[in-house]
Amino acid sequence: MVDPVIELVDVGVLRHIEGFSRRRVEWLRRKILKEKVWSKPIAIDARHLLVLDGQHRMEVALALELKNVPAVKYDYARVEVWSLRKKYQFDCQLVTERALVGDIYPYKTVKHRFPEPVPLCQYSLEELIK
Repeated sequence: MVDPVIELVDVGVLRHIEGFSRRRVEWLRRKILKEKVWSKPIAIDARHLLVLDGQHRMEVALALELKNVPAVKYDYARVEVWSLRKKYQFDCQLVTERALVGDIYPYKTVKHRFPEPVPLCQYSLEELIK
């Protein structure tokens, strides 16, 4: 097993695969501002820069007008994907196809298990504004 690499990624190139909660975004925004530290990278698909885990963190980064966000890139074909909702059945290819045309899934629909866990990090907000 290889440790995932955290890299700074331009927030503007990231794409959602599912919706998010505005309430949760606001709670997380306040938490990050209070702590002044970004402590969990966003998990993204390496090829299309789809946000696999971190829809709320992506929205916080946009709200705070951050230039970059810590991210770990995964080969989506190696990530286990399933739905919490019985009416949805998909694989990484279908999730990708829908996201690329802006047809994202509802909030709390797509779940992932990564081949290596997403590590924690410590970035000051000043580092991410650049």
